[in-house]
Formats: sequence, structure tokens, C-alpha cells
Amino acid sequence: AYESLIPNNPIFYKACTSGVAYGLGDFISQIYQGKTLSTIDLPRSFRSGAAGFMVHGPLCHYWLTFMETYLDFGGAWWATGIKVTADLTVWSIFLNAAYSTVIGTLAGQNPADTLRDVRSTQWPALRSAWRFWPFVHTISFSHAVSMDLKLLWVDVMEVIWVTILSKVANEDKLANLKEVEVEGGDVEVLVAMAVEEQVPENVDPSVEIELTRQVELDTLETLETVEKEGAELSFELPKKVLGACWPLIAMWPVLYAGYQAEIALGILP
Repeated sequence: AYESLIPNNPIFYKACTSGVAYGLGDFISQIYQGKTLSTIDLPRSFRSGAAGFMVHGPLCHYWLTFMETYLDFGGAWWATGIKVTADLTVWSIFLNAAYSTVIGTLAGQNPADTLRDVRSTQWPALRSAWRFWPFVHTISFSHAVSMDLKLLWVDVMEVIWVTILSKVANEDKLANLKEVEVEGGDVEVLVAMAVEEQVPENVDPSVEIELTRQVELDTLETLETVEKEGAELSFELPKKVLGACWPLIAMWPVLYAGYQAEIALGILP
């Protein structure tokens, strides 16, 4: 049914898909931060969904079309790797900036503050994307997924990624809180205050979770000099570019194997 609707009005339906995905992603992110159904900021989730509708859906429609037209190189197996690399560098930086700008504008944020948030979250956004999306995009940008379904696939995986991050980060947070005791103070309150002060709200949900988790870890280490090895998170982000971008290198054998599979299944001649 979805695939039959897309040809009639592709931009609108893809915008709706991204709007739902980003609204749901922000909702999940807030739940991770400890909010309940009575305290959750629904207008914030609405703004995130609106940004997905106005920015992610329409822009990604044109971006995917551009890549299929100019970066497919006649269906060469390595073309998918070019698409993934372009998507997770130049395009990712632009899209995160556009998303944060729209969210900040809808929230009535000072443009200078929005620009500061964009600058401070670019590297965390890239690190987060490089951990998950290279292998997902070996499917997203392959010929196994039709053009009409590519954005739907990406949005579904976005929600799954935010859910995984939230679950893992919450488990790590609870485990680390048990290890730290502060005399005369509530550790959880101190951590929550640090998060509220240091983590901007006008960012992609997955980036917000990563930033929140890093602030929580840093705060706990400050409170009671926790050894890095003892408080290491299950999905701790690498600190160096070389360490962070290894999935962009490791994906190439996967791309070639996928290309051979597409030929064997008759997807490609």
C-alpha cells in the first residue's frame, strides 16, 4: 500500500514517514532521560516530528535521487560504498545542521545559541552515525531496496537505533549509579542537573542520547574518580577519528558480498 502511494506524491509521503520517525525518536529519547508520560515534553516531540517532516523527508528524497543518478556508476559494486561515505560525511553534517536549525527556530531559540549547538554536536553526530549506519546503508543504498522504499527503510532503522541506544544507555546509567556514592548528596539529582546544563535539546534524538550518556559518565567520574575501565559503557564512542571511522572501512567486504548476493538472487544481471 505504501509503495503504491509514493509515485503519486513522493515528497509528501516521505515527509510524513520522517515526521513520524523523528517524533517517535524524540519521545523515546525523553523516556530514557527519566521522564514519565505525565512529565514528557510533547511539544518538543512535536517539534522534532515537524523537523523530520519539513527537513529530513523532503531533503532526503532529493539526496537519494541525486545519489542514484550521479553516484551509481552503472551499478558497480563499489558505488554503494561511495554513496555510504558521501551520506555519512558531507550529507550528514548538512542534515544535522539543518535539523538543529529548524528545531531551534520552532522552539524560539536565539540564532546564536542554535549555531553554538550545531557546532558542538557535529562531531558527536558523526561518531554516532559511523557506529551504526555504514552497515545499515550497505542495504539502504543497494539495489535490493527500491527507490520508493529506501527512505522508509532508513526511518524504521532510525527508530530501532534510538531504541537500542536508549536501552543500553539506561542499563549502563543504572549500573554506574550503583557504583558511586556521594556524601550528603543525591547522585542522580547531580547527574540530572549536569545533563540539563550541558546537553542541548535541539539535536537529533540519537545524538542527544549519546551526549547525555557521555555527560553522565563524566559527571560520575568527577564525583568519585571512577576508573575508566570500571565505568566504560557498552557502546562507548571512540575518542579518535581513526577509531571512530573503522566501520566505514570494514563495510567494504560486506558491500562486495552483498553485490555478489544480488547477482545470485537475480536482482542484478
